[in-house]
Amino acid sequence: MESSSMNRDSEDSHESVAASGPDHAGGSPEPPVAATTNYAGGEHGETDGKPTVRLEAPGTSLRDTWKAMGPGIAAAMTGIGASHIMHAPTAGAQYAYALLWIIPFAYLIKYCAFEFAHRYTIVKGESVMAAYERTGQGRGQWPMWYLLFQSLANTFGIAGRALGCAAMLYAAFPIMPLSAWGTAILVICIVILWAGKYTALEKVVKAAIIIFAVAVLVAFALRMPSPTEYIGNLLPALAPAGAILLFGAMFGYFPTTVEVSPMQSNWAVDKKAGMTRVRHLERQGYNVEIAPNYLRNNFKLFKRDMNISYVVALLTGIAFLIVGAVVLHPIGLVPEGQEMGATIAQMYTDTFGLWIFPIIIAGGVAALFSTVFTYFDGQARVFEECCVRIRKAWDTPKIRKLIYRGFQLLWLAGGTAIIYGLPEPIFVVQVASVLALLFAPIIFWLNIKAIKDNFTTPEEREFLPNKAMMTWAWLGVAALAAVSVYYLGVTFAQGGL
Repeated sequence: MESSSMNRDSEDSHESVAASGPDHAGGSPEPPVAATTNYAGGEHGETDGKPTVRLEAPGTSLRDTWKAMGPGIAAAMTGIGASHIMHAPTAGAQYAYALLWIIPFAYLIKYCAFEFAHRYTIVKGESVMAAYERTGQGRGQWPMWYLLFQSLANTFGIAGRALGCAAMLYAAFPIMPLSAWGTAILVICIVILWAGKYTALEKVVKAAIIIFAVAVLVAFALRMPSPTEYIGNLLPALAPAGAILLFGAMFGYFPTTVEVSPMQSNWAVDKKAGMTRVRHLERQGYNVEIAPNYLRNNFKLFKRDMNISYVVALLTGIAFLIVGAVVLHPIGLVPEGQEMGATIAQMYTDTFGLWIFPIIIAGGVAALFSTVFTYFDGQARVFEECCVRIRKAWDTPKIRKLIYRGFQLLWLAGGTAIIYGLPEPIFVVQVASVLALLFAPIIFWLNIKAIKDNFTTPEEREFLPNKAMMTWAWLGVAALAAVSVYYLGVTFAQGGL
């Protein structure tokens, strides 16, 4: 969970709300620029009757990098949840190292999907969903309808993640049924978002996740097998017998779902880095002057945020699978049902002793809860943006707030129905992950098209990806499409899930 994804005035039409009161998720208002004396290193003057702001280039030191980090971490946190805690240990427990190759391969083929969406926002100063809207002009706004449908289908995702978090809680506190824990988690997310009481929670969650990640990596170091045992499994291979659902699920959720890319873009808008800050000030009536290296330095900071978060999430995912293969596979214990949390914890109690149990439970709950919480905000905002771009008359702060909260209530109702109707955390998350895989190629293609069609000025074209990176992106789309076709073909041949 990351404050940049929460303390925001969601997209352009929320700018006026930010200066006058809390936004629709209950965040703190942002003071109007005129009330400040130094805005992002800027200086105030006046030109043509309008006040002028000069934005200096941000620093690029380690301290500046840490302060600028946010959207990349927020995107990574949606992945260090269900994929790492649920899919990776399950893969290791059932198939040892046979599916290990999927993790680095999925990170490789999806990289440009997330990088391009964030790149677009830094350079253009707007959400990548604005580019999706232009793509759909004259064609019935099909990208918006596509994402609306994806948002509704992702009800399985929020239910599965909530069930995973509930299973971790149930392992420590079996005082009420798994389904009741899952529903409680959904309700708590809504309460916190609407009340805006997430700042203190964020600090606790971050600390728990850091401790959890350290425990995972230490366990990996202690249990690390000889590289000769798994190095051959880093080469792509067909799914083992009976593993097609997990195969598709891992491609859908590692490093995270591709639909996170427009969420990440929205979070970058809220961070007001790069040209988003310029556009924000211009809408408030300022003339904006920028230092020569302003955009270049912001771009460097964004790349560091993206790359550091990406590498940490990749290494953690690999560690989860290998520990599962070493600890659970030899004894034939697979995470499933309400015992999922206890099984995950056993991976570490067998390594360190029972004293590690509360740390693993707390970290697992924090990681999965932060994922549920982040999706509750991010997916609701994507749904909101789709609605107001399809029907412009709805683009008012009041209606935006109603759509945002209404979607969350819809997710609460739908998620609760799934939780009680199918209280199987691993299976529900696997189904949701496969749905995410099937939606991924089109969203990835939209991100490529956003860059190609909208970087038109000389300043923008300077930040176009080079030919090698564009080739990498197109290969990523093709690979995701091929995996989707392979999954559907094998599943159809086997007669279903």
